[in-house]
Amino acid sequence: MSLAIYKPFAKLLFAGLGVFGMPLDVHRERPKFEAPIQRVGVVSVRAPISYLSFDGKKVLMVPEFDLFIDLPMDLKGVHISRNYEAMVEVVELLDGKTFRLEDACGLMARELLKRHEYASRSEVRAKGEVITPKRAPVTKAKGYETFDVFASAVARRDGSIRRSIGVGVVGLTACPCAQELLKEGVTLPDDFPFGTHVQRAYGVLMTELPEGYELDVKKLYDIVERSFSSPTYGTLKRADEKEVVERALKNPKFAEDCVRSMMDGFVESFPDLGDDVVVRFYVRSEESIHEHDLVAESVCELGRLRSMRNGG
Repeated sequence: MSLAIYKPFAKLLFAGLGVFGMPLDVHRERPKFEAPIQRVGVVSVRAPISYLSFDGKKVLMVPEFDLFIDLPMDLKGVHISRNYEAMVEVVELLDGKTFRLEDACGLMARELLKRHEYASRSEVRAKGEVITPKRAPVTKAKGYETFDVFASAVARRDGSIRRSIGVGVVGLTACPCAQELLKEGVTLPDDFPFGTHVQRAYGVLMTELPEGYELDVKKLYDIVERSFSSPTYGTLKRADEKEVVERALKNPKFAEDCVRSMMDGFVESFPDLGDDVVVRFYVRSEESIHEHDLVAESVCELGRLRSMRNGG
């Protein structure tokens, strides 16, 4: 019988087997087009890490992680299971412990470089939702507020690591422009809560952290919340609703005003952070009288912010 009929089966066999029957490492083959890739990894991986320090207390959180490494130009692909294994390794290490989300990201980033010997850079991003109790402004009725916590860490082969931590908070803004238009020709006391359109806004404040520097996200939360025309609340009785609306109307702000208020508050709150720390400020206003939303954003070094605040 001719051996030709066995050739298709032989190709299938040896396509998946290397020398002595061991599986071939396809990831280490050279790609047809050799070019480096900055990020390869897994995203939206939930992990049972459940604590974060907020105002010195433990709060519940189940974060979602994205884990990346860079891929050299001469390798076809990454061993992607190692990304997930790196996350599991750190989750088990932190089991039952109070932790900071940015530190967990840092541990995972270092573990990625251990498991991917061909990578020169790793990056881990995380996002979690925190639920905290909050009292209404007048009646003090108890409710709950949610806000987002963001963290990231970038590790390099030289041992350096750069961590970041941030928050995303919901608040209210009242439009100054429409309010001024409605005031035309009307004489009322200066502190009268004149009407305007009010919208829900979402503010993000994220900052880099030097090695060893610890930061309670409550400070970031407070800076963002104070930047709005008024905070929001889970529970509002009639007296509380009146207070929130009046507060917003007496403190009208554009999204741009909120960003600048966050800048000012950050400089004042962190005098011990270095000038080279990069900070991101972002506000999205969900416009109530338009079909589109409005965004204001700024990213800059803290030293530049200090200079501008001092009139530089």
